[in-house]
Amino acid sequence: MIAVTHADHAHDQGLGQTPIGPIRRLFQLFSSERRDIVLVIMFSVIVGVLSLATPVTVQALVNFVSFGGLIQPLVVLGILLFGFLTLAGMIRVLQTYVVEVMQRRLFVRVVADLTDRLPRVTADCYDRQHGPELVNRFFDVVTVQKVAAMLLLDGATVLLQMVVGLLILAFYHPFLLAFDAILVVALAFVVVVLGRGAIHTSIRESKAKYAVAAALEEIARHPLAFKLSGAADFARRRADLLTVDYIESRSSHFVVVLRQIIGFTTLQVLAATALLTLGGWLVLEGQLTLGQLVAAELIVSALLVSFSKFGKQLEGVYDLLAAVDKLGQLMDLPLERESGHATEMRGTGGTLAVRGVTFAFDPARPVLRNINLTLNAGERVGIAASHGAGKSLLADLLIGLRRPNSGHIELGGVDLRELCLAAIRDRIAVVRGSGVIEGSIEENVCMGRASVTPEAVRAALIDVGLLDEIRTLPDSLATQLSASGAPLSAGQIKRLMIARAVVGRPDVIVLDDVLDDLDSDARDMALNALLSPDHRWTVLILGRHAFQHPGIHRVYRLSDLGERPAPAALAATP
Repeated sequence: MIAVTHADHAHDQGLGQTPIGPIRRLFQLFSSERRDIVLVIMFSVIVGVLSLATPVTVQALVNFVSFGGLIQPLVVLGILLFGFLTLAGMIRVLQTYVVEVMQRRLFVRVVADLTDRLPRVTADCYDRQHGPELVNRFFDVVTVQKVAAMLLLDGATVLLQMVVGLLILAFYHPFLLAFDAILVVALAFVVVVLGRGAIHTSIRESKAKYAVAAALEEIARHPLAFKLSGAADFARRRADLLTVDYIESRSSHFVVVLRQIIGFTTLQVLAATALLTLGGWLVLEGQLTLGQLVAAELIVSALLVSFSKFGKQLEGVYDLLAAVDKLGQLMDLPLERESGHATEMRGTGGTLAVRGVTFAFDPARPVLRNINLTLNAGERVGIAASHGAGKSLLADLLIGLRRPNSGHIELGGVDLRELCLAAIRDRIAVVRGSGVIEGSIEENVCMGRASVTPEAVRAALIDVGLLDEIRTLPDSLATQLSASGAPLSAGQIKRLMIARAVVGRPDVIVLDDVLDDLDSDARDMALNALLSPDHRWTVLILGRHAFQHPGIHRVYRLSDLGERPAPAALAATP
């Protein structure tokens, strides 16, 4: 069960979870809906009271029949009952509409919150878990919507009907008041005592479910790897282990739900029998009318039937709390700092200084040690290093994705710690791998920047030698790209990423392992576009090879810029 333990650990560690419990988090999530929730509860009170028209009418009807009443009062009772039930139905429809509006607002609010938060999540959150798999927890908002609606519509109504109904019974006879008290204690026992541990087991089941989903997504994310000899069997074995863990978690949770269902069913049988026996005796003793007995039986039977159904619906309540816990994992992800000030120096070129920077995932094994580097405005510098030496970490540090353990970095003579991150990333562009979004080629270059015109997009694509190739596609710049970048090739995607960087005219452009895998012609086009004397930006090229180009002023080995890292740090770079 090693794979299962690891998966469960990955869901619990480093993902922004806090000691906030699911119940408290649920109240926080719906805190902005207080007014509508109060309105729905008021509707439930009215519906609950109006619903008692049926047993009260039956009581009056039985009394009329028993003592031989006239037909006219019966007609009046029928009209009143029709009116009360019609009004209750209308209020129920209005209540349903209010809850539907609340569901929509909840969805919009969660989407808006996550859209704002996810781009600002700290980079180390993604060191231990794949970001898209983590975002899968968003789908739990649907569970929150549905179960919360069920509780507001059915749960509140049932609860209020129970309170009002039991109060009516209490007025009938003191013995029925005692019956009410015993019934309330029994209901509390089933909900609280028999339901002990249900929230914990529901959350555990949810974690196991996401572990299975993560394994399946990994198979889909690396199809070639799992087509190799033996890999498919490995995938099945791991999926089997995770599935067993889910089944065990589900079984543990269902044991709690099942004993509550048994408790509610048993309570329904005992209460109905006890009420009928007690009520019959009181009728024989002349202390209760036949109509009151029938009304009491209707009230209690309706309540107990509702609660027996609610026993199964309690599973939805536990799913709600587990869903809120999962949404909390996203909402509690640590965010990047918001401190610092913006500068108005953009477009004047950028000096970049790395002063004694050290970075380590493990303090005993630094990846970068005492790195020193100075780039003057408009200078073009290359740094060569092998895989795992820390090139990508250096790029992360330059744009504030990570913070050095010691030392600091300056942009235009200003410490990055004094600048807001938006200002840093407006002036420094990092090109790394494939950052294709599902959209048109033009959208992938523009990325929603209002300052980027269609003419600027075409000019950037011309600079990297890509425009003519794109125009051979059926839809030209409107061609829709998949998340993998298809129908563009890997080399075309890298040039597209360079075009995205240059179109914004930043002060500093950093290429992180972008040029190594390009063929010589594509690499020359990209270098000519980046290193042209017409552009005033500073360029830092990080790669495995020391590229020779007339526009590159200096080339370093990363190991020459500081103390050599410990050999064991080679595997530390993400």
